[in-house]
Parts: sequence; C-alpha cells; structure tokens
Amino acid sequence: MSWNVLTAFTLGLSGFLALLVMLGTSLLRQLPELVCAWRSLRTTTHTCPRCPDGQDSGTRSSSS
Repeated sequence: MSWNVLTAFTLGLSGFLALLVMLGTSLLRQLPELVCAWRSLRTTTHTCPRCPDGQDSGTRSSSS
C-alpha cells in the first residue's frame, strides 16, 4: 500500500465522517419542527408551543 492510496483513503473517510456529522446535526436541529409537523398531521386542531409564533396548524384534516 503506497502513501498515495493511504492518503486518499484517509481524506475520503474524513470527508464521509464530516458529512455524516453534518447530516446528524441538521436533523437534530430540525427535530422539534418535524415533531410539530407530525403531530399536526395526526390531529385536526392543534397548536404546538414549539411552532414559530405558536401557529395553529388545524387547517389540515386528519386521515386516520
């Protein structure tokens, strides 16, 4: 194994790990909004305290 292969592998692995960390942090940052949207889909009238400005998302009808 040459140094070029080892360097390319190390750079690729570090880039992949950085991508995974970035995706994980962006998902965790959006998690409260995703939970609020999920709850608003399940209920007909809903006011989520974590939604921006406490919006009432009761305009959607429940399919269940």
